[in-house]
Amino acid sequence: MGFEDAVDRLESLIEQIETGEVGLEEALKRYEDGTKLIQHCRKILDVAERKISELTGEGEAGPERGSAPGAAAGSEGSGRDVD
Repeated sequence: MGFEDAVDRLESLIEQIETGEVGLEEALKRYEDGTKLIQHCRKILDVAERKISELTGEGEAGPERGSAPGAAAGSEGSGRDVD
C-alpha cells in the first residue's frame, strides 16, 4: 500500500471512530488498524527522508550539517512536526 492510500484509509478509520459509525469492539479493531497504518506511513517517510539526505549530500552528517542556513528549514523542521 502506498503512502497516499494509507493516509486515505487512516482518515476514513478516524472518521468512522469519531462519528460513532461503529460499535466499541469494531472501533477498537479500527484503532488497531490505524496504529499499523501510522507505523507503515512512518516507515515510508523514513525511507524518503534518508533518500533526500543522500541526494542532497547530507548522508551521514546528522543534524549538525542539516542545521546550516537554508538546509534546516525544509528538511529537519518538517520531519519533527510529523512525530
